[in-house]
Parts: sequence; structure tokens; C-alpha cells
Amino acid sequence: MGWPIKQIALPISLDRQFSFDNFICGQAELIVANLKSLVLGEGESQVGLWGGSGSGKTHLLNASADFARKHGVVLQIYDAAQLLQCDPGEFDGYDRCDVLAVDNLDAIAGNPGWETFFYRVVNRCRDGDYRFIFAMTDRPEDLQTCLDDFRSRLQWGLLLQLPGSGDKEIREILRRRAGLLGFELSDEVIAYLMTHYARNLASQMSILQRLDGISLSQQRRVTIPLVKQALLDRPE
Repeated sequence: MGWPIKQIALPISLDRQFSFDNFICGQAELIVANLKSLVLGEGESQVGLWGGSGSGKTHLLNASADFARKHGVVLQIYDAAQLLQCDPGEFDGYDRCDVLAVDNLDAIAGNPGWETFFYRVVNRCRDGDYRFIFAMTDRPEDLQTCLDDFRSRLQWGLLLQLPGSGDKEIREILRRRAGLLGFELSDEVIAYLMTHYARNLASQMSILQRLDGISLSQQRRVTIPLVKQALLDRPE
């Protein structure tokens, strides 16, 4: 009978199409400036980002990693939802980085072992061992936690709320993201997407990925007929 294989927490792969240059929101300048300062060790040692789906949390963590790489700073990024598959005692290596970044940190709320672990992470951050960026959906003070000290530690540093994207921002994000994927979205196609499908960034980005796949496989421009085909939509 073989021994069970241990789950080891590994950094997630970076999406280098995300950068600070293509982050779009009404408070982009303030948010980006604070994250750059943290990465370079010139500002806050702990920054928490919170906001709803599609507000750009994962984008900003990847952008921070991209910025760190370009400036010779060692940043490791993890998804807390994946960390739950591992034992906190097996999570190491992160303490040899300059910046630790954790997405979806609210996923560990209610798990005593991981709450205790990140309580210690914040303490070590405050001691100057490394810098810490985390992202979650709700405000830290609203988390339902087992350990009150864990919740309070998340409020020690700078907390930045990410505003939801309005129609104007979503249109510009779609245009830029399509350009990064290697195709162009016309005003007509964007208007069609915004009119016929959910007007939120998460849904529109999912549609964009599907359009990218079918456009590439068929070597066709992205037009309204292609959108209908890709999304199994019938002409109105």
C-alpha cells in the first residue's frame, strides 16, 4: 500500500498580459502608485485590495508580479482557494521572497489552521521579513473568522476598495484586452456585446476568451456574425 501524496502549495502561474498600464478604473492612479511603492519597498509593507467580481483584484496582483519582475524584486503569488488543499505546515518557501501576494484570501476564513498561519504572516510582515499584498471580495472587518486576531491583522495596513467597472470602463477594457490577445474589437461588436449579454466585466471577459479561440481557429476577424456563432446565438 503506497503512502498518500502530499499536496504542496506552489505559486500560481503569472498572466503577463496583465500590467499596471492596462488597469482601468476611476482610482487607477492611486491604487497603482501604492502597489508600486510596496513592491519597491518605499511605501506600506501591507496592502489589502477588496472589491466584487470583475473589479480587477487578480489583474492587480499579476500586474504587481510583472512590475516586480522588471525591477528585480522577488514576488510570489498564491491563490488562497488552492492553499486550502494543502496543510499549513507544508507551506514554505514563501518567506524567501521580497513580496508575498495572495489572491482570494477570504477563502481561508473559517479554517483555524490557515487563519493562524496568516496571522503569523502579517506579524512577520510587520517585523520587516517581507512585504504582503492580499485580495478579497469583502472588507476584512466583515469576514466571519475563527480567530479575531487574524481579522484584525488584515486591517493593519493600507486597505483599498476597488470600484466596480461601469459601461465606459468595460468597453475600454474589452478593447485593450482584445488587443493584447491579438485581435481588434470594433465599436459595433462592443456595442452588440454590451447590449445582448450581461453588462459586467467578468461575463464579458469570459466571452472575449471564447471569441479569441474561435477567431484563432477559423482565422477570421471578430464580427457580429462570428460573435453569434461563437456564443451559439441565433440572429434576432
